[in-house]
Amino acid sequence: MSTTLRLKIIVVLCLLSLAQFASGQSYNFIKFGIEDGLAHEKIMDIHEDQFGNLWIATLGGGISVFNGLEFKNITIKDGLSSNYVRNLAVDDDGNVWAATANGISRFNGREITTFLTIEGIDQNNSINAIAVGAEGDVWFSAPEGGVGRIDHRTNEITTYELPNALPNDKVISIAQAADGSIWCISTIRGLFKFNGQSFESVINNAKFNGYLLSIYVDDDGLLWLGSNKGLLKFNPSKPAVIDDFFSPLNNVFIKYARVHDPKSFWVISAYGVLQYDNGRVNNFQSSHGFSSVGVNALYEDREGTLWVGTDGDGIYKLSNQIFIKYDSRHGLDDHTVTSITKDADGNHWFGTNGGGIAKYSGEKFEYFTVKEGLSSSYVSSIAGDSKDNIYVGSRSGLSIFQSGQFTNLDVSDGLIFNSVRCIYVDSQDKVWIGTVNGLSIYDEDGFTNYSTEEGLSSNTIWNFYEPSPGKVLVVTRQGMSVFENMKLVGSYTDPDVFGKRINMMIEDKCGNYWVGYSGHGLLKVSADGKNKVSITSEEGLNSDLIYNLIFDSSGNLIVGNERGIDKLFLSENCEVKRIKNYGSTEGFAGIQTIHNAVFKEQDGCIWFGNPHGVFKYQPGKEYPNKVEPVTYIRGLKLFYEDVQWESYVDSTSSWFSLPIDLKLPHKDNNVIVEYFGNSLNNPEGVTYRFRLLGLEKEWSPITKKREAVYTNLSPGQYTFQVKAANSDGVWSDKSASISFEIIPPFWQEWWFFIVIAVLLGIALKLYQDYRIRANLNKVLTIERIRSEELVKVRKRMARDFHDNMGNQLASITVFVNLISLKLKDKSKEVDELLKNIEKHTKSLFNGTKDFIWSIDPESDNLNEVYTYIKDFGEELFENTPIEFYSDASELEGKHLSLPSGWSRQIVLIFKEAMTNALKHSGAAEVHLNVNQNKNDFVITFMDDGCGIDHECIKKSNGLKNMKARASQIDCTVEMSTMGNGKGCLILFKGDIQSELNINSIKM
Repeated sequence: MSTTLRLKIIVVLCLLSLAQFASGQSYNFIKFGIEDGLAHEKIMDIHEDQFGNLWIATLGGGISVFNGLEFKNITIKDGLSSNYVRNLAVDDDGNVWAATANGISRFNGREITTFLTIEGIDQNNSINAIAVGAEGDVWFSAPEGGVGRIDHRTNEITTYELPNALPNDKVISIAQAADGSIWCISTIRGLFKFNGQSFESVINNAKFNGYLLSIYVDDDGLLWLGSNKGLLKFNPSKPAVIDDFFSPLNNVFIKYARVHDPKSFWVISAYGVLQYDNGRVNNFQSSHGFSSVGVNALYEDREGTLWVGTDGDGIYKLSNQIFIKYDSRHGLDDHTVTSITKDADGNHWFGTNGGGIAKYSGEKFEYFTVKEGLSSSYVSSIAGDSKDNIYVGSRSGLSIFQSGQFTNLDVSDGLIFNSVRCIYVDSQDKVWIGTVNGLSIYDEDGFTNYSTEEGLSSNTIWNFYEPSPGKVLVVTRQGMSVFENMKLVGSYTDPDVFGKRINMMIEDKCGNYWVGYSGHGLLKVSADGKNKVSITSEEGLNSDLIYNLIFDSSGNLIVGNERGIDKLFLSENCEVKRIKNYGSTEGFAGIQTIHNAVFKEQDGCIWFGNPHGVFKYQPGKEYPNKVEPVTYIRGLKLFYEDVQWESYVDSTSSWFSLPIDLKLPHKDNNVIVEYFGNSLNNPEGVTYRFRLLGLEKEWSPITKKREAVYTNLSPGQYTFQVKAANSDGVWSDKSASISFEIIPPFWQEWWFFIVIAVLLGIALKLYQDYRIRANLNKVLTIERIRSEELVKVRKRMARDFHDNMGNQLASITVFVNLISLKLKDKSKEVDELLKNIEKHTKSLFNGTKDFIWSIDPESDNLNEVYTYIKDFGEELFENTPIEFYSDASELEGKHLSLPSGWSRQIVLIFKEAMTNALKHSGAAEVHLNVNQNKNDFVITFMDDGCGIDHECIKKSNGLKNMKARASQIDCTVEMSTMGNGKGCLILFKGDIQSELNINSIKM
């Protein structure tokens, strides 16, 4: 006999010797294989990352990443060093490390970095084991033997040889303890510990007299070592003790044990997976819903869900043991189970559609068909009483199993109709038999029958319910009849309730009726019948086709339907708090329940019939999942399109390539945020609430959608937040979020409004200036016309004055001369009068000449004024000892117009100045000078006479008159004595532009 065969026999015998293995039943194992997206079905290792995803190492398919709903595979095409991955590790930074057949690969969420890879060389470069140390360094089994370490800061690799190393002695397991110590196992030598400088031997396989295979370090620092001799407990503080085996698993070939709690843990044996649970060892095989191939990996995730990697049959998930299934693998015939009951001895009885009755003792199934005396193998219902009688309904009537024999009763025995639909045994052991043609109640006195003739609401009976002892509800298609102590006391036939096809109806502790419809979900009717509340799939039911209704021991309503089971959690006043669905994920793999195929035991367990077997619902095994989902943002899209965010931002996150400090143009305002709440225990049951700060303040209604769509967002800053709840309603404490900003178009920027304001101001100013210029032009045009008319008038007046006044004065002078000639003997007095008339006539003529000259528009010119004053001076000083000099060289070639009225005042000012100089100065010379600069001009009159003191200047009436005339035309006159105390200076200043500005303003 070979060693291998001998070992197999020993292991099998050891397993058989464990008397408390699990009996024949199926647990909630869910398989995932290639058809589900798994890269390869030979699984080597399983780990969980920071987002709650499983990383699955396969031997040939690379790495599969699983979020509970979908797989994503990473292979050599993505940069993985080899598709043969043997071991995985996740460091504190979230990096995933893979030990492969060609070195090590590290994935940081963005890219893969390889270590120790060999290109094009056919030699052994396989890494068997990898682990992360307390300081972040990565420890691995070196291909050449010994242990390698990758420094997490520098990525430098250091290799440590094992003491007394032997050829081909490879490290197969590495683990880190809570105190930071590093442990490893080699195939030949055994257990080693790193002392800070090197590895030292702790347990030698030769001394152990066996082979150590794996390490698991618990929270107390104990090492649980798998070996070919069993599970070894090793305390590092007692290194000499190497025979402390876990006795329930003595002599069992243990490949790996995950001992988180010594009272209950999971083990990989040579031929499958074991569970040690408080003294009971369960060996899971194909009859339990598990694989028949070997197991390589075992992992318990953050929610306590067990994941098992097989050696060629994919990965299995055992999330709970709420449901246990019995089917053909356990001895139950493959017929639809139509009804369930339990006898006084604890045996379960299952009525089937075509297979008769199956009796289950807990270990095996026993069948009763027509061969054993049953009236029909097509059983519609079954029930048991307290006297250990079993009542069976079929299309052939009623069968009673008592003391090992069947008694068959039909219409000939008093049964109202042979086709029995449902049977119920009440608290008084009365048997209620519902048929398609009325009701029969059976006891030791025989049958009591009811139909519509006796007041029954309908002859087609669907089910019975006893809300309190002695009160039985008989549910029919057209209404409900109420019996008390076997007497019909009333009916309830509300057409709003019974207008649809009813399958079930029961009463809760508050007196409300719960009605299950065929396609319309549930209806809750208040005790007075006034309030009705509909509950359908839109409110969270698995299906609207209701087959069964029953209350559990906690008063919650259990609903069986065509797609699984729902639990309605009810409050004290029987209001629905929340709905939990049970389907394949929770272990109810058969999905569909069967009408009336439901039974509740005294311990609270509820059995459901199924087209392919029966399920046992164990509420005591149902523990609320208190672990919140890992919630994260996994994608951001624009207009439902993936985006290369590098063109928008300078950097993106390592995982999922999310943009950092995103600023979007105003046109990119249709944003889709993809999020995920990872709960591997029940991924389909995860629900979400979200909001977009900057647009919304309140959280959204609860939804199962994994994306939020926002269209036509206005410019502004936004932060999207999302929270997730697991299937038991535990919400994440912190929300996942992503922020972004939509940049407003340039016409909405602050500077644009400033520019618009400035431009508007300029436009208003230009418009105002335009209006002012337009009005000014009008005024100037009018003034020009008026000036032209005034010029014409002045010319005409000057001409008329000259012609009329001058001629008249000349005539007076002529007449005076004629009178003088005619009066030869005139007296001296008359002669004097005539001379005075002539004198005053000449004076009036000269004055008139000045006036006429000033009226003429041609006098409104500085050159003309200068010429007129110069001519006056030359004439005045012609026959005097005073020399008159004048200079206006700066006026040559220039034409400086003066405002109307200026010329007369200027002439009168300087006539008076010259006259005064002639009379009082005693000067030898007088000078008249005109200087002009643009619109400013200065006229100076100087003499070299005796001068005048300041007091005289102040008191001088002549100066006062000159100043008064100058002020009338907004000019100035100043008079002063020359520097040597002699001579006098008169300075006249005029500013024509200022006068024009004033006139413009006045206009």
